[in-house]
Amino acid sequence: MLLNKQKNAILFSIYFLGLISFNCYAQTPVVSCPSTFSDGHGVHKLIDVYAYDGPVCMKASLVPEYKKNKQVWDLDTLMDPMLICTYENTEHYVVINAKGAAYCEKTNAPVELKCMP
Repeated sequence: MLLNKQKNAILFSIYFLGLISFNCYAQTPVVSCPSTFSDGHGVHKLIDVYAYDGPVCMKASLVPEYKKNKQVWDLDTLMDPMLICTYENTEHYVVINAKGAAYCEKTNAPVELKCMP
């Protein structure tokens, strides 16, 4: 009887630790660009993303690294990163503060941007 309880406790511990490690691996983004933008005249798809260190008006753009089919920006904790999300067939754009992100990555098919802690 005691052996069964120990066995159940060990199995539960293994299951619990596995669940925790799986959830830690699947990080949720700090911020991401909306995949579409509606301006009252239509819905526009995300086409590009630009990253800046600080306010966009300071024009301190960050150059991404290219890794596999992604553009990656490694961010420093001292930065105040700002992202510009641009959309097809419109001059409107979305500006996002990515403070707290350690890196951002942009994929091209479909265009998506996610910034992770």
